[in-house]
Amino acid sequence: MRYDVIGIGRAFMDVIAYVPDEFLRKYNLKKGQGNELKVGTLREIRELLPDAQLIPGGAAANTIAGISSLGGKAGFIGKACSDNMGKTFREYYDNNNVDFPIKEFTPFPEINRATGRCLVLVTPDIDRTFAFTLGVCEDISPADIDENFIKQAKILFVEGQMLVSQTARSAVKTAITFAKQHNVKVAFNMHDLNFGEERVKEVIGIIRSTADILIGNRHEIRNCFEIGDDEDIEKAISHDHQTLAVTKGSKGATILHKGQSWDIPSVNKDKVIDSTGAGDQFAAGFLYGYAKGLPMDVCGLLGATSAAEVLKHWGGRPEVKLSELVGRLIAA
Repeated sequence: MRYDVIGIGRAFMDVIAYVPDEFLRKYNLKKGQGNELKVGTLREIRELLPDAQLIPGGAAANTIAGISSLGGKAGFIGKACSDNMGKTFREYYDNNNVDFPIKEFTPFPEINRATGRCLVLVTPDIDRTFAFTLGVCEDISPADIDENFIKQAKILFVEGQMLVSQTARSAVKTAITFAKQHNVKVAFNMHDLNFGEERVKEVIGIIRSTADILIGNRHEIRNCFEIGDDEDIEKAISHDHQTLAVTKGSKGATILHKGQSWDIPSVNKDKVIDSTGAGDQFAAGFLYGYAKGLPMDVCGLLGATSAAEVLKHWGGRPEVKLSELVGRLIAA
């Protein structure tokens, strides 16, 4: 296989800036929440933030960046425009040996056709307020899915939100079909899924029936499998045919695989600066280990070590080579 993991998800750019509370009030932004705005408004705000940090983002996209940082071969399926944000997103992958084959859209900001972006506005109390537009990041069609690309992977990693999207759903289902036809393992994350939403309920069955590997926190796993708060996850799920990685924040994670379970401790010993990409990088470490055929406990520790690195700084992608941090675990 040419690729350890190919991801399909949102191509997104994060713009991180420190602002006073008055700045939020000026633009009527709800503090501590997500505020969807038009591209023109976001650009107007961005011009007032010359010292902002620009970081490529997106859940599956972050995981693919982590796979590459670990030394794995990775590819990504997503949509961006040929605007400055899109060029920066693609540049990161070009510089880190990630294949990103889909051609860029021509941007038309006046109709909100631009690379997806999110302003992460941090106030003095370290609360984060988000102002974003999805832009074209979900505009993927079945025609964008290359069977030859998919079949070269050991694992296809699907961002759950892409399956929920009415625009991208048929493309994601096509990718899953190709993966199944070529014995490529299918993995999902469930980041930010609103399980009370009707669109999410529509696709949970697809996730449960097609996932070989499922990664999520306890809340997400409980909702996906409809497990009550008083039920034990391990006892409630028959996981003979699926691998589950259940993250538990500062308490680490539990891996369930072929009737066995492993408790993985958290390895973070530093002050947490930003937890945004911790789940994405846990997925990177775990999937990298899985693709390499490593034992489940080692896969879990690779996930925990990768997650700990991004807790130390803003943004969801590693700032050091993860391969240097986890070399000892892989060698063992």
